[in-house]
Amino acid sequence: RNREWEHLNNADIISMPDKWEYPWYAAWDLAFHCIPLAMIDAEFAKSQLDVLTREWFMHPNGQIPAYEWAFGDVNPPVHAWAAWRVFQIDRKQRRKRDAADPGDLEFLERIFHKLMLNFTWWVNRKDSEGRNVFQGGFLGLDNIGVFDRSAPLPTGGHIDQSDSTAWMAMYSLNLMRIAIELALHNRVYEGIATKFFEHFLYIAKAMTDIGEHGSGLWDD
Repeated sequence: RNREWEHLNNADIISMPDKWEYPWYAAWDLAFHCIPLAMIDAEFAKSQLDVLTREWFMHPNGQIPAYEWAFGDVNPPVHAWAAWRVFQIDRKQRRKRDAADPGDLEFLERIFHKLMLNFTWWVNRKDSEGRNVFQGGFLGLDNIGVFDRSAPLPTGGHIDQSDSTAWMAMYSLNLMRIAIELALHNRVYEGIATKFFEHFLYIAKAMTDIGEHGSGLWDD
């Protein structure tokens, strides 16, 4: 099942939240765990987020490994949200020592470039019909869904998912926000911020217009 991940070299120390259900990592669990970790040790939290996007973890096609027994599964794309929150927490702590500290822009820029690769993987691999509606993976219902949403349905076809589509809308806004921060220090990122805002609008339109009657993915 992991035959496409021969490049993987997981020799880094990864935070484990307990000894009962773990020890193993899941990419989106770890992203969430880094928020409280940043309040205690921001450098460690940043290193945890950074390592999952490094070339010995991230697939050459841009996918972030999901968890240790099935790297190719799909976790919700929360990495950009976690990176932005950890950056903010770290900057707040730094400014107690130096009010003019802009924050760890090197961390933010490094992880931003890798997350753009991951965003492109989602767009190219999980929007099978190019409609800005996404499929696949343990998403909103985690691992208690009726179907394995990473696998083809017994009758063929695939499931379009409102939750993964919403995650991707959020992902667009997270990357836009990071690009705006970077643009304050380097104007090159202004156009990239606009690109992610446009992509958010594409997804938002798809969520409201999908279907013959334009009923959308949301039901009041």
